[in-house]
Amino acid sequence: MAIVGVDIGATKTHVAVSRGGAELVERVVPTSQWRMRRADEDASALIALIQQIAPGEDLAVLVVGAHGCDNAAGCLDFQYRLGVLTNGAVLVVNDAELLVPAAGFGHGIGVVAGTGSIAVARLEDRTMLVAGGWGWLLGDEGGAVGLVREAVRAVRSALDSGETTDPLIECMRHALGTDDPIQFGHKLLEAGGADAIGAHVCAVFAAAEAGSRLACAVVRDGGNALAKLVRQLVGRGAVGGQIVAGGGVITRQHALMASFGAEVAASMPDWNVTLLTRAPVHGALTLARQIGSGEMPFGLSPALPRGWTVSPLGGPSR
Repeated sequence: MAIVGVDIGATKTHVAVSRGGAELVERVVPTSQWRMRRADEDASALIALIQQIAPGEDLAVLVVGAHGCDNAAGCLDFQYRLGVLTNGAVLVVNDAELLVPAAGFGHGIGVVAGTGSIAVARLEDRTMLVAGGWGWLLGDEGGAVGLVREAVRAVRSALDSGETTDPLIECMRHALGTDDPIQFGHKLLEAGGADAIGAHVCAVFAAAEAGSRLACAVVRDGGNALAKLVRQLVGRGAVGGQIVAGGGVITRQHALMASFGAEVAASMPDWNVTLLTRAPVHGALTLARQIGSGEMPFGLSPALPRGWTVSPLGGPSR
């Protein structure tokens, strides 16, 4: 029987299927290709996607890390909906919770800086803790969409102060397709969503590499904002001493990771920071193997198929 790990991000979904420790198949598809943000339809579409990727496989355990499942109720709801459609055990967590097991740790804080940003951890009693994840209008600092938003605000402030030569100004003009900075806000609204806005983040990093004072400040502040999310979780009781950062932006941009790491080292020297160098979906496979061997990751009970029970040791058994 196969185990399946799924990492559902804001932009892309990564599915990995394994049997007996050997990887069978792996695929990445746009999340918008199947996810409609309607729970029942999304559950059916995800199962159909898995069956398309690995036809005929008998599913033993499915672990899903889902962007947008930012509280226990949301995770359990999606877990239940998937559970009634499969013959295997199902566990749903937030996508940031895949980072710590993917890095080989048992406990800690996962920080995602991709299209958006969020930090997730567990208390000693396994209660879920979340900081960030507020979306591009209110938050996502340090994520692609938040960096673009703050870059445009920095350009606005600079122009209001009479500064016209910083490289970020020209980079944002080119990225947004207008020579009129007054149109920047309209261009962002016309982009149609977080993914489209975040796609302009390359302009921010290009300006920073060109020596832009404004862009360097935006990137530094983004790293500091990610560290603030971690401080908030530590202040609320997060345990483990390990911080694992991942996501398409922070894994590709050294300057953002350097700012984040430096701020964590200065304010929380007892916590170690790791940049995840493998796909987070491997964390889902790790959790699936734990469930298959009778463990309960994060102390959570997966949705079990008919004929399965929870053993006295806490793991699923037939």
